[in-house]
Amino acid sequence: MQPFILKHYLKNFSSLVILCSLLIFFSEKFSLADSKEEAYYYFLLSQIVAKDPAEAEAYLQKAVKLERKSLYLKKVLMAYYLENKKLEEARDLGENLYKKNPYDKEIVWLLSRVYLQENRPNRAIMILEKYLEKEPKDQEILSFLISLFLQQREWDQALLKLDQLEKMHPQNYAIFLFKARIYREKEDYKAAEKAYLKAIELSPDNKPLILEALQFFESISDKEEIEKILIDYLVKNPEDKDFLRLLLGFYLEQKDFEKSENLLKSYLEKHKDQPEFLFYLGLILEYKDKNNEALKIYKEIPPGSPWYIEAQRRIFEILKRKNLEEAKTYLKELRKVDYKEKSFFVFLSNAYESIDLCEKGAEIAKTGLINYPEDPDLILALASNYACLENYEEVLKIVEPLMKRFPEDAYVLNFVGYSLVELNRDLDRAENLLLKANELKPEDPYILDSLGWLYYKKGDYEKARTYLEKAVEKLKVDEPVIWTHLGEIYLKLGNKEKACELFKKAHQKTIHQREKKNLEKLL
Repeated sequence: MQPFILKHYLKNFSSLVILCSLLIFFSEKFSLADSKEEAYYYFLLSQIVAKDPAEAEAYLQKAVKLERKSLYLKKVLMAYYLENKKLEEARDLGENLYKKNPYDKEIVWLLSRVYLQENRPNRAIMILEKYLEKEPKDQEILSFLISLFLQQREWDQALLKLDQLEKMHPQNYAIFLFKARIYREKEDYKAAEKAYLKAIELSPDNKPLILEALQFFESISDKEEIEKILIDYLVKNPEDKDFLRLLLGFYLEQKDFEKSENLLKSYLEKHKDQPEFLFYLGLILEYKDKNNEALKIYKEIPPGSPWYIEAQRRIFEILKRKNLEEAKTYLKELRKVDYKEKSFFVFLSNAYESIDLCEKGAEIAKTGLINYPEDPDLILALASNYACLENYEEVLKIVEPLMKRFPEDAYVLNFVGYSLVELNRDLDRAENLLLKANELKPEDPYILDSLGWLYYKKGDYEKARTYLEKAVEKLKVDEPVIWTHLGEIYLKLGNKEKACELFKKAHQKTIHQREKKNLEKLL
């Protein structure tokens, strides 16, 4: 690793090229009679030619000997002494430099590091404190000093030092920030709260500071203060989208849809062309059962926006709940749109599968795969439609090759494992695949369902019930197939009442005709 005082010289390859050019320039154009040029020639050798820190150090020693007035070269040499664990040489050189330059940040930093490696923390603290008396706003040095106090768990000494600095520099927000951190470590949350708020008052536009304070207030569940900090910031910085998202996320976490709606509508009055926030507003209106208003908002999101496909998906879901024929008509119109995005094909294919038009869903997925032949999302969309058609041989044919590309993908493993279960073959292999998928995604209801159905096929109904009850518990949307599977297990276990209840519930919600007919037989 390069010493930190050299980093700005060697940030990228172009910097290295410049140094190489200078090296050639010095070696060819000068006779090296001039000691200054010769010193910097050795400096360049230390940075480019040297094979290890020890060789670099030797070149630097020559450079310093030739150019004794160069503070920069001496600091670089000191850094190399420190890197090579030559603490005595580093200390002697550092103390000599410090006498003449007690407020040079790099010298103070390096010498304090030397003292720490010599196990002399008090000496390191002393020179850091002296530096901070003149430069109290230097957060790097202040942070380093406070970290030394904290390492030794000297809370009171750290606070005492910060109190002294506060008297000299009462408008320095960093002093209050470090106080807040210490009080937080001491679990004195009232004092930490007061210190954070004072730091924000002194530096109201400091985003990293505000984010740290918000994390603190979240940790103590002070929701009122979180809301106040975010609103105060946005009043002064209304264009800051990051903090708008934070406030919106805060309201949504509290399920305060009224405030969420008002916030977004107020913002969108002044900023019309904001697809992301239009989409969020549409979602909130959906949550509030204002579906017609949500539809209108979603339709304002233009093609080409990253939110366009998501908006179409929401429109389709609203129409599907409202009137299935309207949803079908909407998809028919969307198919006329000349939109070539991969996600558009995935959406349309899955949408058709969800309304039991699986032949069309498969056709759309195949069209997408002409343009994106290796895309796993499109392959799985096609597989889902084949599963809908109960063509599990075809599902295996197209999904099994994905296992070589994605051996740790839980959904690929689940597709293959479930297909084997439905085909009632290689059940031991199916079990291994599904258990691995469950390890990767232990809370996924669809994988839990697959395992439950596997054990049903194996005749282990108690084990099947355990997995399927957990799958139903984890569901966030209606899934008639999973309800049906659990119902069939209850039937095998002799609980006809529970089975019938689940079959009726599934029959009411399912759209797929094959599933409906199966449920009618079961009922």
